[in-house]
Amino acid sequence: MNIVYIISQILVVIYYLVYTSTYSLKDKEKILIIGIIATIISSLSYLLLGAYTGVAMCIIAIIRNIYFYKSKNISSLLIILAITIIASILSYQNIYSIFTISATIIYTYGLWQAKNKTYKLLGISVNLLMIIYNISIKSIMGVIFMSLALITSVIGYIKEGKR
Repeated sequence: MNIVYIISQILVVIYYLVYTSTYSLKDKEKILIIGIIATIISSLSYLLLGAYTGVAMCIIAIIRNIYFYKSKNISSLLIILAITIIASILSYQNIYSIFTISATIIYTYGLWQAKNKTYKLLGISVNLLMIIYNISIKSIMGVIFMSLALITSVIGYIKEGKR
């Protein structure tokens, strides 16, 4: 283990602590803002791991969150999905890239939805996909914390259903 890997794993821990907090929030604007902060941290971790599709999807996520913060209509969804597809083609590394690409598309659709319950339900599949991606890039902390995020998203979804 070298210092770059250790730093990447520390960033993963910080990212997931920030990211999982979104599943307990009710306010969509706060979800988007905290998502931007978390994603900046995540992109640095992926960069250190050489996971360039992950970096590209993080950049898309930051753009998406800023865009959705200002406007959430069908054209904004389609624009973000088109950008995601282009970035996916340009950054594709291997078959495991499909997992982070799919997670980004699903998460984008979830954020676009008006209901937080849909966001939290789709977060379950996003977390499962990201567990697989983190296994592929050998991010031990990514696997551990995405597993915790999966549990958090399930709890958030259950609590949302009770409201």
